Amino acid sequence: MRKLYLVNEVGTTYYFDYRSNTLIEAIDGLGFSYDIEYQDFADSYVENKRTINQGIINMKLIFLDGYKGFTKWRDFVTKSSVLRLFYQSDGVKYCYINVKSSTKSQIESGIIRSSVVLECLTLWLVNKSALISVIQSSEGKTYAYTYPFVYAVSFNGKAIVKNDSVREVPLNIKITGNVLNPRVIIKQNGVALSGLRLLMDEREDPIIEISSEPTNQYMIKTINGEVIDIYQEQDFTYDNFLFLPPGTSEIFFDPGVREPCVCEITFREEYISN
Repeated sequence: MRKLYLVNEVGTTYYFDYRSNTLIEAIDGLGFSYDIEYQDFADSYVENKRTINQGIINMKLIFLDGYKGFTKWRDFVTKSSVLRLFYQSDGVKYCYINVKSSTKSQIESGIIRSSVVLECLTLWLVNKSALISVIQSSEGKTYAYTYPFVYAVSFNGKAIVKNDSVREVPLNIKITGNVLNPRVIIKQNGVALSGLRLLMDEREDPIIEISSEPTNQYMIKTINGEVIDIYQEQDFTYDNFLFLPPGTSEIFFDPGVREPCVCEITFREEYISN
């Protein structure tokens, strides 16, 4: 059964069902549309450019608690600065949205109806994460482990991930532990596509975070609660802000030390519709 609900920046959830006594009477706009430009070649048309139009979702809501229900809805929307619309069917996807408008009808038989317009700020997203699988090589033998940390020199870390999106997506990386010039390399079919390298020697168990989100790119390290910008410590001969291409990739991690070091990888697949 299809379910929809909103979640704000602090995790408060507004359900469109009997838990909030708010029901969806009608909904449209869950599909997609393209803006396509063509070039005319002697009355034959060749596609020149294709862009995805911003999604607009129209809903008609029924507030079973009348004015009290509409007030609860109004307060939730107006007091939330960030909203995600979740769509649950065979899986769960979400998108960031703004509530553009919400009308209010006269109360009838104890209920109020509202026409709501949602503007989608992103495509539909699915969160994915990967842990490093650790492989030790010694005297021609290979031992596989599932622990998400890596020993350099005698250990190499590798994670197999799959991006089911139709385009590349930003990769977020979190490294915990001592490092010496750590590297992260993305490969497909044995070919290195892009990589990250930091020029740093850390011995205080830092937490290193790299976000490749185009609207929120950063490189920081946290040591004893102090957050420090490390943008200048990247090797500028590498890409550093990494994007995961469509398909199956191998992600290699080398911390550069023989101590345990944890590497967490997260990304969000993008879909044009549910």
